[in-house]
Amino acid sequence: MRIGRKPASLLLISTFMLLAACGGDPSTDSGSQPAAVSEPSSTKEGKSEGKDTVALRIMWWGSQARHDATNKVIDLFEQKNPHIQVSAEYLGADGYWDKLNTLVAGGNVPDIIQLGNNYPDYVSRGTLLELDPYIGKPIDLGTFDEQIASTGKLDGKQYGVNMGSNALSIVYNTELIKKAGMEPPKEGWTWEEMEAYSKQLVGKLGKGYYAFADQSGFTHYLGHYVRQNGKALYNGSEIAFDEALGTKWFEMWNRFRQEGIIPAAAQSAAYLESTPDNSLLVEGKLAMLVIWSNQFVAFQKAMKDELQMIPLPAGGTENGMWIQPSQFMTINKNSKHPQEAAQLLNFFVNDPEATIILGSDRGIPGSTVVRDALKAGADPITLKTYNYLDVAVKHSREMDREMPNIQEWDTALRNSAQKLAFGKASAADAAAETVKAAAAAVSKSKSKS
Repeated sequence: MRIGRKPASLLLISTFMLLAACGGDPSTDSGSQPAAVSEPSSTKEGKSEGKDTVALRIMWWGSQARHDATNKVIDLFEQKNPHIQVSAEYLGADGYWDKLNTLVAGGNVPDIIQLGNNYPDYVSRGTLLELDPYIGKPIDLGTFDEQIASTGKLDGKQYGVNMGSNALSIVYNTELIKKAGMEPPKEGWTWEEMEAYSKQLVGKLGKGYYAFADQSGFTHYLGHYVRQNGKALYNGSEIAFDEALGTKWFEMWNRFRQEGIIPAAAQSAAYLESTPDNSLLVEGKLAMLVIWSNQFVAFQKAMKDELQMIPLPAGGTENGMWIQPSQFMTINKNSKHPQEAAQLLNFFVNDPEATIILGSDRGIPGSTVVRDALKAGADPITLKTYNYLDVAVKHSREMDREMPNIQEWDTALRNSAQKLAFGKASAADAAAETVKAAAAAVSKSKSKS
């Protein structure tokens, strides 16, 4: 924790207690923690090495490992820039957006904000600073792949700095599959092959074991399925999938449940699988799970059995996968110190010491220089994530624009999936609800613009 390391004149922001997650992480990624820890949000202006002291606030979500690494980088930044004092506010994925939206509504937004691919929502709300005047100096994106650097652009203007890229993956427990006497799943398998494989797997493993989790309410997994069928959750102006396709998705998961290859509704509700702390995979009762590639290290370190990764099931008419920016660092449009905030952003993605500390927790870095340095020194577990991204690229195409107000849609999808699982709705009903929720999320966004 970073409490108590600032001068006594600083004010202490209270600690926030968080509830456990209700489903998959939007854009989201590496987990939630039981508590949010906040640093002081104000400081007296002073002098340091002849410069006026600048107070910055930064806010992010993530796991404890991310908190620890980011705080180390902030300490390093302050050592190298003693006139800048940074107050950190961090919490788990659950509750982050409610907290941020409260700060936006109250006009108390931190100088630097971690956002996902939903950053256009905050552009439309007038929250984010255009970064183009700061690109080049102090924010140097010269060593970034152009397609990665440009992910922070909206309508030709830069609003975010990409902190790393990810891809969805199926992780599988090699020891469980050996126990069943089966060969590992293969890259390029279809949905039908996955289902047949899973039925055979649970048959051999016996009662209490499952092939994979119920992830019918995982937005990005559904997005993969929709894209395979030549559609999109959102095409940049409107939703681009229908109830018929949604019904097929939910019917498939109903069948999986009836076949016993995923847990029953109550057990699925108890094991959220969004972090290693609440996971049947980690407990050795689940053979496979869909996660973002940057979550792989945390899951592997939480268990003894070896994990491996393969791409999501193939099928349909097009590639469903995509390479996704994991998070962006953005600057509050009303920051009193945008130059120093931009300096900190640059430090995160370019400083050699800082990038080693951060590693690939927020995804594989966009800078080729940083990426090569990390890959050369990567441990065997982390190296798997780098190698997997090379495989995932072969099964991917350009990502779609993220649906506006995706947190609302994500909640609605999880609720509809849970109703289906508990027998409170049919597949058609669940599909109708999710399509309606998607249309409402997009409509709400248009009404703000």
